[in-house]
Amino acid sequence: MANEPIDSPEAVEELRRHLFDWLPRQAWFDALDGEVEDITIIRMETVRREWPVVMWVPLEVQIDSAPIIVQTVLALAPQVPDSVRETAVIGEVPTSGDSLMVYDALADPESADAFVAHVSAGVGSGTAVSSTDAPWVTSIALGQQWELTLYRRVEAGAHPDVELTGLLAEAGMGMVRPPAAVWRKNHYDLAAVRRAVRRGTPGIEVARESVDELLSRRCQPRENPLDVVESITDLGRSIAEVHVELADRLGSSLSDGQKLVEQLVARLPRQLSQAAVDRIAESYRRLGFADDLGLFIRVHGNLELHTVERIRNGWVLSGFGCDPASSLMHERLPMSPLSDLAGLLHGFQTVAAEALAQVVAGRARERGGPDEPDFHEQGARRELTVLAEAWEERSVDALISGYTSYDPVHRLLPVERISRDALLTLFELELSVRDAVRSMSRGPDILRIPVERVEGLSVGEVRLRW
Repeated sequence: MANEPIDSPEAVEELRRHLFDWLPRQAWFDALDGEVEDITIIRMETVRREWPVVMWVPLEVQIDSAPIIVQTVLALAPQVPDSVRETAVIGEVPTSGDSLMVYDALADPESADAFVAHVSAGVGSGTAVSSTDAPWVTSIALGQQWELTLYRRVEAGAHPDVELTGLLAEAGMGMVRPPAAVWRKNHYDLAAVRRAVRRGTPGIEVARESVDELLSRRCQPRENPLDVVESITDLGRSIAEVHVELADRLGSSLSDGQKLVEQLVARLPRQLSQAAVDRIAESYRRLGFADDLGLFIRVHGNLELHTVERIRNGWVLSGFGCDPASSLMHERLPMSPLSDLAGLLHGFQTVAAEALAQVVAGRARERGGPDEPDFHEQGARRELTVLAEAWEERSVDALISGYTSYDPVHRLLPVERISRDALLTLFELELSVRDAVRSMSRGPDILRIPVERVEGLSVGEVRLRW
């Protein structure tokens, strides 16, 4: 049995110094090196006392003048196992005996198994097969078709991924996977274990394969062997059923344009400069006097092509309330159900644009360089552009057709079609801003997105979707 391994203020301080360098390099940690202003180790709770020692270590991290609590799982041993990748190694800390190495416990199979066994309450397999990181979330695949979701950003209250999936499952809705066990401390949902027995094809793959096939064949969209109209229509209806059930169980409320603007401004990405915030807020405020907004309800909050899976008999929704650009404080606020639809519409637009760009780039490489395309190549590009736009429009029409085919959902929506389209345009603008921030903040030197980089993002002409 090992004694408490970090047994002095000097060791704690050395670990803290290592974390400044280690945290920004982790895929689940959604902040750059220069944004981390301070780190406080809140506690170190030992999960396993044999070597390697495993500890649950929540941290308070000051990111851009705002404190957030994140949870880490650390392992300590005299030496780092050969199986642990270099990026998972945190560093060496002094102790009363020999120095110890600290590393990410989830990168070591033995340490990961000890942590999973500790938090899963005996549900499912205790064997960690693999792990996948996304901003503020780590998913651990377990043996025998189970998975553990670790919510890296710790906030008080029920997590929507636990609360909403549980409510929908109680209502008999098969398009969600409720947790079989929840690891909770002092009213904080930290992790959930659920079955993963019906793994399907992620929506992003369904869409990309469809548009790639269309551009490859250069046929009419309806003649595409991988046409997605039927399945996307089913997805739209499933989302409508979810929205109505959430409204019935958790209530709905009226809102106004000014309140909506305040909510959207409050969750603008922190990486924007104040001038950029002011410019985007000005675009939002153009809808501040709108009064035909429909009802506001609890929504998915992170609905996109990455968080839907097509299975044999329908679709499964996941990732409730796991939007890395938001927080649980915002996710628990009622919002227009059209905000969920906007996530998928934005996804269709992005997939079509990326597929088109890839095909055009491939044709340019075949021609041997970026020379000015000739008349025939310009015609081919125009044809491909028309096909990509037609695929997007067809997918959008299918989603909205399926959504509105469920009659009870209409009571949640704005009365006028133009009002529905205006709201969708507003939410798609929000997603475009987030895309711009993600694309411009990958380098370590960009901590404030200047106003010039978002000049083109504004609520212009409302796109007619309805």
